[in-house]
Amino acid sequence: MKKLLFLALSCSLWACKDDEVAPEVKPQQPTATVTVWDATQWSPEQPKGTLADGATVELFTSRQDYLSKKPAYTATTNSSGVASFKDIPEGVYFMVATKGGKTNTWRDAQGMTRVSDTLFQTEAEIKDPTQPVQDNVLPGDFKCRDLNGDFVINNNDVAEAPFFTITVRKDSVNTARALIGTTINHAYTTLAAVEEAFSTEYLKISAAHQQVVMLDGVLSDDADCQITNLPSGWCELDQFKYTAANSIVENVWKTHYASIFQLNRMLASLNGIQGDKAALIAQLKAFRAYLYLELQTYFGTLPMTEQLLMPTAISAGSIYLTRYNIKKDLTAAIPALPDAAPGTKPWYITSSAANMLMARVALFEINGDTAISYTDKVIATKRYALADSAKVFTAPASNEIIWDITANMNSPFKDYFVRGGLTVNFCPAIRYTETYLIKAMGKILKEDLPGANEAINIVRTRGKKPAITLTNLDDARLELETLYKEELYREGFRFARLVLYNKAQTVLGSKGYQAKNALLPIPQSVLSAYPNLFQNVGY
Repeated sequence: MKKLLFLALSCSLWACKDDEVAPEVKPQQPTATVTVWDATQWSPEQPKGTLADGATVELFTSRQDYLSKKPAYTATTNSSGVASFKDIPEGVYFMVATKGGKTNTWRDAQGMTRVSDTLFQTEAEIKDPTQPVQDNVLPGDFKCRDLNGDFVINNNDVAEAPFFTITVRKDSVNTARALIGTTINHAYTTLAAVEEAFSTEYLKISAAHQQVVMLDGVLSDDADCQITNLPSGWCELDQFKYTAANSIVENVWKTHYASIFQLNRMLASLNGIQGDKAALIAQLKAFRAYLYLELQTYFGTLPMTEQLLMPTAISAGSIYLTRYNIKKDLTAAIPALPDAAPGTKPWYITSSAANMLMARVALFEINGDTAISYTDKVIATKRYALADSAKVFTAPASNEIIWDITANMNSPFKDYFVRGGLTVNFCPAIRYTETYLIKAMGKILKEDLPGANEAINIVRTRGKKPAITLTNLDDARLELETLYKEELYREGFRFARLVLYNKAQTVLGSKGYQAKNALLPIPQSVLSAYPNLFQNVGY
């Protein structure tokens, strides 16, 4: 009986084996990975930026699904910047990567986007004449495709969004990359970021100003090249044996322009930032004007631009255009500049400082009326006073100081800037003394001898000199020249004033000065890079 039962069970277990249906096994679906790079973190050492963890990657089966915000698949990148998609059907998917406002698809109101998955790596690449022209970009910015083939990248070079795709195939390694960023990677995105960048750039502007102050002193009879730690290039300047290859001249030009381009970058960034930014824009424009004014003083006519890099085809225009643009920036800035610099940023330019810069420009233009009008605005504030000569440099907070941008005053400048044999710790950019000296010159230009006499005696009295009565304009000029030399010793005025008033040959001829030395040469490296710029006469 047991044997029969076993046989029956065996029959039921193994019967119909040939007709058995095997469980359904679904074919394995392909996988795909997308590696995302944050292009805003570009550097020469990180040519694609940095790997972006926590970025969202969406795959869409159609553009309509993208417009409807209906991704077919979504994944988040890991710490290696990789988003993984498993078991997705074969096909072509539109690929959109995003993180914190950065993306690879910059859709506009018409549903169009610029197209780029590469970055500019060098300034030379940006200026390559064989490549389409793309203005206002820096290394690290997206290199957009010239979609209409006109060799210029502009708003006509757009495609339907999204643009980039990934093709998924079975039995293939399905990978793609996405570079995310903004349409302008170089742009600062917040007011705080611009302010931080400005605070950093100010340190460089201070160093550039110190170099110009020392340059003026060595060129003039204020100082010579025997100051401690000065390299040989300074002695070439002291003896007027320099050429367009002089390293000091080249450094002055390039450091000033480097800061100008950074200020341009900040101003361009502010165009896309919301908030109360008028005061910050005013600071940036006033500082830019100041840098251009320093360059104009020693180089004359300048190439001027609001772009982020010097355009290869730029030319210098005229000296009148150079000064016009300086005045334009200052005029735009003055209404939003503070009466006094904030305590946390004592280096900020004030309305009085900007008015003094306007007065300096007026002297270059031999315009006495304008020079007087700007100095009178400063005097009318009653914020400043002529300090005792011995106390002017005891503290930058003195009422004598209109604007001080000194930072990190080190050798050799510290060895250069001495007063009464004593090294001091700051070198003001503008002092109240200069206000009366400019006013006196304005009066002389207007042939107002009593007015010139009054302004001159205000400065003399401060210097514990007796008041004098000047009987003619020539005597007033001579006295003013003496006061400039004594009162503003080694502060960056002597050489510029000797040139402006045609006294350089008389005073500096024994050092080797010639007529051509009224202006410094444009650095040879600059002329080589910009063929439409021309050398100053005599070099």
